[in-house]
Amino acid sequence: MDHGTKLNTVDEIVEEIIAEMPLDDRVKTANLDEDGIAVLQLALGKYLRYLIDNQSEDVNKNLLKDCIKQSGDETIDEAEAASYILKKLWNRLRETHKLRVVK
Repeated sequence: MDHGTKLNTVDEIVEEIIAEMPLDDRVKTANLDEDGIAVLQLALGKYLRYLIDNQSEDVNKNLLKDCIKQSGDETIDEAEAASYILKKLWNRLRETHKLRVVK
């Protein structure tokens, strides 16, 4: 991922992560159960907190504001915003990459 890219919304960052993920990682992520999101937290949580905390003032405020708007939680902090983004990523991948049993 290009650390210079300005990612202002949850949807932008989710799309960027999906675009960079190999297909097998997308499928594995989509097929995690909800408890498996902790694995994502280990892999991507630190990076997401970096994007929220360390980018230019406008970017982190915009991304955090979008997390607050979408989640409806005005008390959300950077760590919770990262968790929210990961859950959105997981849900998006479940819509497009979840393995289904064919009978």
